[in-house]
Amino acid sequence: MSKKHFYERSKFSEFKSNTTYHQLLEMTDGEFSDWARLLRKEVTAQWDERGTPPVIGRDEDGIIEKFKKLKSNPADYWEKDLSGDDESLGIIKNFNKDASVVNQFFPTMLKTKISTGKSAENGLSIYDHFSDPSMEDKFVHIMKRAVKRDSMYSWSRSIVDKKDENPFWNGQGAIDFIKDVHNEKIFNGKYSNLAIWISKVNTRTLENYGTFNQEYIGTKNLYLKAEQVQQLKDDGFLSYTQLSNIDRIEPSWTSEAGTTQNYAYQIRWYEKDSGIFPKILQVFRLSCGQPAVNYPALTAKWLYEHYTNHIDQAEPFVVYDSSSGWGGRILGAMSSRKDIHYVGTDPNPDNYLPELGKSRYEYVADFYNNNCIDNYSDKLTSFFDVKPQGNTFELFQDGSELIKNNPKFQKYKGKLDFSFTSPPYFNREQYSQDETQSFKAYGEYEDWRDNFLKPTLTTIYEYLKNDRYIVWNIADIKIGESTYYPLEQDSIDILEKLGCEYKGKLKMLMTRMVGLDPSKSGIKNAVEYEGKSYKFEPMFVFHKK
Repeated sequence: MSKKHFYERSKFSEFKSNTTYHQLLEMTDGEFSDWARLLRKEVTAQWDERGTPPVIGRDEDGIIEKFKKLKSNPADYWEKDLSGDDESLGIIKNFNKDASVVNQFFPTMLKTKISTGKSAENGLSIYDHFSDPSMEDKFVHIMKRAVKRDSMYSWSRSIVDKKDENPFWNGQGAIDFIKDVHNEKIFNGKYSNLAIWISKVNTRTLENYGTFNQEYIGTKNLYLKAEQVQQLKDDGFLSYTQLSNIDRIEPSWTSEAGTTQNYAYQIRWYEKDSGIFPKILQVFRLSCGQPAVNYPALTAKWLYEHYTNHIDQAEPFVVYDSSSGWGGRILGAMSSRKDIHYVGTDPNPDNYLPELGKSRYEYVADFYNNNCIDNYSDKLTSFFDVKPQGNTFELFQDGSELIKNNPKFQKYKGKLDFSFTSPPYFNREQYSQDETQSFKAYGEYEDWRDNFLKPTLTTIYEYLKNDRYIVWNIADIKIGESTYYPLEQDSIDILEKLGCEYKGKLKMLMTRMVGLDPSKSGIKNAVEYEGKSYKFEPMFVFHKK
């Protein structure tokens, strides 16, 4: 049997650390620390021995099932931008997850180091948090804050004065509610699987319940004062488990600098049989470093189809991806209803399979064509006037700033019908530590701009046919509190000087993080959509006349 070059479902059910949230609350600090270290060890072992990172994953049949859905998906995710931004060409809202299984073909994604500052030296990956011995204590601390204290509200919710939010609440005040819980007057019958714990919070959060969820604005938390918590504890109405997340019961605390924090005590409820997995996986992604993100294949598919609609097709459209990334864009090309020849390049050695003599991108494309081509039904073929055969591709391992020197690539000069990519954001994402990576070759921003960004865009422009489009997904990098590397404007300036007409930008919405309002968090690229604020990835559109 040939080796599979993708990982499949994780074996979390076999972990000794696979427990319930209720059991974590029952643990002492020492027991919890031991649990967190065991979890870390088991995740690392699965990652190293089976190549499976801490994600759910699907088996091979599950991957094929998801891939087969892509062809028939119209991928019409464009909507008009009503924010008043004259530069905007519209909003792309695509939260479809069918294509996310392509991540399983790229096992090093979560090993990508993400830099948070000017220097590339401080980059950390999610894998580092699990495998680096020096980060064990930090990992335990993260688990205590994000899991046991449930800072992301993954397992528990606040009791609020909103009946449909917590139907077991009978309108009583916090003290009476606690006593009724103790006396088994509430959590019985259909609510017998529920329990509560007490959360210590800054008082300024109490009237702020609905900042991230419009329907809860104005809703108030059911809470206690410090002296009330102490009295309920002394009288035996609150147990160790319910108070296990509170180090000290106190009304306030003043720092040496004179800053005072005033505390209140929320009541949180949860299901006692709620397991740690799979919700803890989101904690890993948000608290243990910043994960590399794949480009949505269905959005790429829409771009390929939309920006070639003005061309009369007599032969396959040649589309060029100068940074093939994690396979999302080649999958979008393979699943397109149009006849496409995808040309891509990426120097990341982790994405090459020497035993097969091909890249992981080619492996994904072959896997799709070999397993999903039956997705062409007679009806689909007739309606879209497509041929029942797979789209084609050619991959290179050159850096995009150097690929013009490759004789095999030079045959595409003047042949490209569309170019679309999401290039490296300078040193923010460190896809590998190989010296061919652009952040390694060009360590200073100006050097990177002049010797990577400019030649990459120049090649795209020179190889593109006339009356064709470039879509360039890039964003500025923030350093410290107020400094940005101007990747966006520099890209616009370079392409305009080459002769392109800048048409504007598309705003690709990112999924919202619970508790984060992008419009109030200093995020540069934020937009209001359907009454909510979203972070977006800008995609800049250019036309070669």
